[in-house]
Amino acid sequence: MRLTDDDRQMAVRDFFTPSQLLGFTDLADGGARTAWGEAEFARREGRTTISRLSREPDAGATCTWSPVPGGFRYEIDTPQGVRAGEISWSEVKQVIESRLTAVRYVTLRAAVEELNGHQEAFMRCPGPYADAAAWVRGFYRSWSRRSSTLQLRAAAALDAILPAAVAHPALF
Repeated sequence: MRLTDDDRQMAVRDFFTPSQLLGFTDLADGGARTAWGEAEFARREGRTTISRLSREPDAGATCTWSPVPGGFRYEIDTPQGVRAGEISWSEVKQVIESRLTAVRYVTLRAAVEELNGHQEAFMRCPGPYADAAAWVRGFYRSWSRRSSTLQLRAAAALDAILPAAVAHPALF
């Protein structure tokens, strides 16, 4: 069976983290996008598999991305059968650009850069601590709270550009 429009939207959306989306969006041409995709699949050690969430179409279905020349193959294994198709990096770019505005791009960039800066500032607990709980109270909890806030901000920026198949309102 062939991929539905929702399948294609979810294939693109679920492939990216906010940081990856920013990097992909900044690529200059098709050759750079192809090289990026090959490197990304190599980093992931080939295939990637997830299960769809409870409120998504075909909840619980297994979804798999596999590299193909110039893009990826996306498969959804449902009780009714397997739907599959190939999606090129130029198609991915079109899906992204269909909702990419200057405001959304700047918001994504700011959220990703702030999150990355915060992640780089993480300081592991220098051990041994006489009282590891003091490190948790004094540093880790506040760092973790801020990290969660920044991750939500970056995810909201991604959602505005690549919305879920079951629509959620864009925050901006």
